[in-house]
Amino acid sequence: MDRETLHERIYALKYVMESGQVDLGSRRYEIEDDLDQVKTAKDGMVDTDTVSPALMEIIKATLEQEH
Repeated sequence: MDRETLHERIYALKYVMESGQVDLGSRRYEIEDDLDQVKTAKDGMVDTDTVSPALMEIIKATLEQEH
């Protein structure tokens, strides 16, 4: 996955979680903590090194559902 897609998906996930549009059940707090750990690189995109494996799993699953 390219950084631009990852960046868009991270911020989309933050938005839907903050607005209550998605229910992650018991993993909610873990995912919120992981989202809080995501940093922005100097170029304004997410720093891929700060994206947890759990977030990557969720993002990849949403991409697979769309295709």
